[in-house]
Amino acid sequence: MKEYIKLPKTSVMSDSIMQLQKFDDAEWKNYIFFHLLQYYKTVDNKEILALIKNELSKPISKIETKLKKHIRNWLVRENVDFKEQGFIINLEPSAECNKEGLLDLKFQHSYWQDKYFSFEAKNLGEIKGRKQSTLINEYVYVKTKHKEDGGMYRYMTNKYACELNFGGMIGFVVGENKMPIKKLTNKIKTVFNNSKVGQLSGEKIIYNSIENNKNTFETIHNRKNLFSNNIEKFYLYHIIFDFINEK
Repeated sequence: MKEYIKLPKTSVMSDSIMQLQKFDDAEWKNYIFFHLLQYYKTVDNKEILALIKNELSKPISKIETKLKKHIRNWLVRENVDFKEQGFIINLEPSAECNKEGLLDLKFQHSYWQDKYFSFEAKNLGEIKGRKQSTLINEYVYVKTKHKEDGGMYRYMTNKYACELNFGGMIGFVVGENKMPIKKLTNKIKTVFNNSKVGQLSGEKIIYNSIENNKNTFETIHNRKNLFSNNIEKFYLYHIIFDFINEK
């Protein structure tokens, strides 16, 4: 149990459909933050590391997939409130705005009409010969001869959450990586400070953004609305699940 993780304050969810339909996005997001942080607070690092060790013994390791399924299974099978509150979590492919995308974790609720909260999940930390810098690039932005990609970049190009003004990123630290947030935010500044796509805006980066937890931060970007062509604010919430380093 990670006692230092602070959970957002939530109230008992109403049984009234009318009341639930009045919830704004901030209230729905707060519940989802609560459940994700509750998972991280509760899960035993040793359990995760044993799971990763077993996965690494396979010819082809799918660590991200394994951890995403672990989160989903915990929420659905072990978190009674998550189910009773009526939340749904999917790990399924999604095609939006004529762009194919694989949303890693997609939170929905029947009364959060036409909205959802998507999270792209990426490994962080050197593991099985993959360098920290390579993994951080894949989390933020990477350019090759043939394409431009990256977890955050997919949001900025409307591949994810194209009809929403918010999305999420989860970083799994399962290999050596000291000060992952500092390295991530330095890379984010380098890529998006003056970028034409997803330029940092306003406060740019808000540290400890969810209930003052040090494993969270928020980045604020300019993003073109595909329907109006207007430049609008896009809010990306980052949660780091560090299973290696101490508090």
